[in-house]
Amino acid sequence: MQEEVRGRPTRAFCGLWLFLAPCLVAFMAVPVAAAPASEACGTDLIEADWNRTVERTGLVPWNIYNDYDDWYMEEDERAQQNEETGETERNDTLHPEEDWMVNWRYPQPLAPLQTSMYATMAVGNDSVGAYRFNLSADHRMTFCVTLYGDLDEDGNRLPVEADVYLFTTSQYQRYEQAYNNAHTTYTWWDDIDTLLADRAPELRRYDPMGWTTYRDVHMYEAVEEVSFSLSLDKAEVSRSLFNGEVWEDFYLVVDAWDNGHGKDAMPPESAVYADVAAVATPRSFVMPPASVALVLVVMLGGMVAVPAVVQRRYAMAGLETVEA
Repeated sequence: MQEEVRGRPTRAFCGLWLFLAPCLVAFMAVPVAAAPASEACGTDLIEADWNRTVERTGLVPWNIYNDYDDWYMEEDERAQQNEETGETERNDTLHPEEDWMVNWRYPQPLAPLQTSMYATMAVGNDSVGAYRFNLSADHRMTFCVTLYGDLDEDGNRLPVEADVYLFTTSQYQRYEQAYNNAHTTYTWWDDIDTLLADRAPELRRYDPMGWTTYRDVHMYEAVEEVSFSLSLDKAEVSRSLFNGEVWEDFYLVVDAWDNGHGKDAMPPESAVYADVAAVATPRSFVMPPASVALVLVVMLGGMVAVPAVVQRRYAMAGLETVEA
């Protein structure tokens, strides 16, 4: 009887380790899988398949690019209008974007990005450059972004800092609205961005003028280069009462304006050039979205059940010892 009582703590200890082992293995496997992410950005890259899997877009100050009706005006009339409204002639050195990048267009559907690609983005001062992708859960995506400025007298690229963000379509729309609000002729934005500067990311989404990045983590501010990976567990779809289910694309944004965050990079007073690589790695197994909730339920159930079982066995062992 005493040998049986001594063996029960051993069996309870082994059972506890059998319960915790899968959780520990999953926890330790995460950094191992993410470690080679940045190393994959330099191999097997092809040029972007424009307007099929990748689309280029951008945001620029309203007084830099002419409106549609300006094309029908004579040159002297445009100059007079610029003087009256404060518009300026575009400086191609500071604003290298082409007109088609910044004019309003209805986004066309893109094919899923399943191959690795690279491209170079030119972003003007106080402007935003973005690539739009259609990402799926079948591939793990690794993004690498390297930023540099104009050439110096010796022909070397000058270092420059900017912000890199990842948005879904709905998040990018809020970000675009914030950019437009900040570049209107009104000055109320100066007070709003001060209020939002120190606000926690999880609170900005509840503000009608606030914006957040994907999963609240994909924001890399005041950087010269950055690499990160993204794995989806399901198709990214937003749901609303009026629009129903809407497919969400992803926007990789290079930010070269003062967006109101306390730690973001200031406008560099020069153009920003970004070498962007997107590496698609096929995934052999995709865990279903319900697996996270299932693991949590099992862990919480185990935290309640294990002490109860141990206590019951301990009490029963004591009764058996007394009876013996």
